[in-house]
Amino acid sequence: MVEIPGGMYPIGEDEPIVDTNDGEDISDHMPRHAVAIEAFAIGRYPLTNAEYACFMAAGGYDDERWWDTEAGRAWRRGDGTAEGPKRNVRDTLQHARGNLQALESWHDSGHLDDEIYELWLRRLAMTPDEFESHLTELYPGGRETEPRHWQDGRYNNPAQPVVGISLYEARACAAWLGAQTGQTYRLPTEVEWEAAARGAAGRHYAYGEVFDAARGNTIETRVKRPTPVGVFAEGDTPDGICDMVGNVMTWTSSLWGLDYDEPAFKYPYDAADGREEPDAAPSIHRVVRGGSWFIVSFNARAEYRNWNVPDIRNTVVGVRLARPTPISKR
Repeated sequence: MVEIPGGMYPIGEDEPIVDTNDGEDISDHMPRHAVAIEAFAIGRYPLTNAEYACFMAAGGYDDERWWDTEAGRAWRRGDGTAEGPKRNVRDTLQHARGNLQALESWHDSGHLDDEIYELWLRRLAMTPDEFESHLTELYPGGRETEPRHWQDGRYNNPAQPVVGISLYEARACAAWLGAQTGQTYRLPTEVEWEAAARGAAGRHYAYGEVFDAARGNTIETRVKRPTPVGVFAEGDTPDGICDMVGNVMTWTSSLWGLDYDEPAFKYPYDAADGREEPDAAPSIHRVVRGGSWFIVSFNARAEYRNWNVPDIRNTVVGVRLARPTPISKR
């Protein structure tokens, strides 16, 4: 863990970020403002497969103690585990129908590989009934006892960051780790993540002001899968925090809202406005932060805000834990 001192940190920016996929301006991170943040510690690396395997081996999926919200307990039982992923694919298909040129552009740029591109073409050609049958086959629902891609050789190297876990699995692993160590582990808020990535200087990227494809695992690097954590050491923050600009995005505790196009919880950040409600409904998107191996460089800007459905389990989102500092005493 890397300790981040308490103080006032610059959060957000006053200028929009240009979406290089379609040329649109993104303003969800505006305006720039200062936020008082208490001292905390954040993981030097995203949680790895080897570390997450300890939670699994200890019976983490079977022990309800670690599932600390009603939505999380329902997910652990297998209730509605298919609904979030299905909703996400439906939303993406609707977006693709209105942006066919963007789909072509993503493929041409390497953002979508041939396999994924052809899958979306098939989906676009499906009737509504065919599409729903396809979703049912892909996401049958029921109880889950391991990350979605745990058996996939592209994602299960012990040193790679764990992916394919929902918000609820991430929170359960944090609670389990806390019980083993006697400390309080949790997900960071999005402004804690941003403060750790940008520092008091408010850098645009974890390592400085200008994007460098050699300093993080983004789509421009062409690795096309997560790398073992810490490989891109030149992209570390001055404090030595790794993989903040690429490899995998990570869950935060902060809420985004129901509509992925427009955050209900805007900046300026206000922790008292409900955005840190831990037991929010599964229909409310959560904020994820950081670049990833699958996403272009504008997403890797440290002020960029992104979102994910809490029960979706994809290959671009992992977890980076936080805890209070100084270390709590029991």
